[in-house]
Amino acid sequence: MDSSNESLQISKERYDTIPAIGEKTIEYVTSIQELPSELDMVIIATASKPRAAIVKSLLDHSTVKYLVLEKVLFPCLSEYQEISKLLKEKHVRCWVNCPRRMYGMYKQIKETIETSNPIYMTNANENWGLCCNAIHMIDIFMYLTEEKEFRVETNWLNNEIEDSKRGGYIEMTGTLKVKTPNGSELTLISENNFTGEKHFLIENGNNLYSISEGEGYILHGKKYEYAMPYQSQLTGLLADELLKTGGCSLSPFTLSVSYHKPFIEAMLSKYNKIKDTPDNKLLPIT
Repeated sequence: MDSSNESLQISKERYDTIPAIGEKTIEYVTSIQELPSELDMVIIATASKPRAAIVKSLLDHSTVKYLVLEKVLFPCLSEYQEISKLLKEKHVRCWVNCPRRMYGMYKQIKETIETSNPIYMTNANENWGLCCNAIHMIDIFMYLTEEKEFRVETNWLNNEIEDSKRGGYIEMTGTLKVKTPNGSELTLISENNFTGEKHFLIENGNNLYSISEGEGYILHGKKYEYAMPYQSQLTGLLADELLKTGGCSLSPFTLSVSYHKPFIEAMLSKYNKIKDTPDNKLLPIT
């Protein structure tokens, strides 16, 4: 379902290139009202601003068994409580697509992590979309630490707002820190003209992991190689797992909300301070 006929045509062209395994049936619609009244699984892969309204419209029209939402979930803090209440009332089981929990490399790291020691995780690179991608890093960081809470520090972000690659949304650069009660720390560095050493490291006691997601390997004593899955590959695995077992490896909605809210709150405060808009309630990131 897409309101854009052009997007639907692109989808059709790509879908038609996939070889059939058994019977293949697909429908293309431009409105939620054209969807069936009962749906097993729905993925909402829109940008963040319309997502809450789309969830409400969908659940007003259809009974949904399993729902998967893209991140950032919602740009307004009030929408988190509103949608949480709605999902509970409609008995919808929901997950959020931060897929690193599905990656083999992070499952291996988790097996060797000593949670009695703090975890220090650092991702430093040039202009990698801090606002858009920070929740991915927070999700996998909390997965590894097994902690429940954190605080977000925005003091080291640059006092500038930039346009995102997606129209109507913004980005920020600088350094963002996430700290847990037990002393674990996530440091995210994104600069337009990054002059330092680009790295993605995880330190834990005597363990040091150097990660290259782009090239598909971890350095941890020796080199461990992984075939990094594309999202197009993961979606099929996710659908199979959900429909066969009723569960999946992604973060459940309520858990992801507990990660989103402190992040959105801190970033909204920084955004409003830079823009001098203290009464603004919307953080335009996606």
